[in-house]
Amino acid sequence: MNNLTTFIAFTLLLATLPCAATQQWLSIADQSQIKFIASYDNAEFEGQFTRFSSQFNIDPGNITASKLLSNIDVTSANTQSRDRDQALAEEDWFYFSKFPQATFNSQAITILNDDLFEVTGLLTIRDQQKEITFPMQWQAINDQQRQAQARFTLDRRDYDIGIGEWLEDETIGFNVQVIFSVTYELAN
Repeated sequence: MNNLTTFIAFTLLLATLPCAATQQWLSIADQSQIKFIASYDNAEFEGQFTRFSSQFNIDPGNITASKLLSNIDVTSANTQSRDRDQALAEEDWFYFSKFPQATFNSQAITILNDDLFEVTGLLTIRDQQKEITFPMQWQAINDQQRQAQARFTLDRRDYDIGIGEWLEDETIGFNVQVIFSVTYELAN
């Protein structure tokens, strides 16, 4: 066989192999939420970020090559307390004017079972970037929609949230639970 015949035969063989395209899933804002639970004087309070977007690019043939990307508008934090929400904007806390966005960028995704992934990635809040790992449920709603759910705990000090006089003051608890329930729609 000459080189041209070999090339044509190889190309035809590749064309017959099944090809699984990467699926792009985009968050549906009005069906999704990112909540947090923190504490003040040992009493828990709940808040949420009302503006965020997330994209989950899944390679069905190679889940480990999949990517989860999220952008959170931290200026949208709502704790149901005007005083607390105003304080979050200040330099000792989220410092909205300098750091209005938080981001998550996955580095590794593994399958734990049919609808459970382990996600490892870089979470950036303010100018602090830390690697976190959490289990994430991934369940079908219908052919075009999926829901992701996860819960994990962060230490606010890892991200310079509550610095200055608040750095070692346990009036505001160090641990913050993050709970997300995000509905995604297939984009392609």
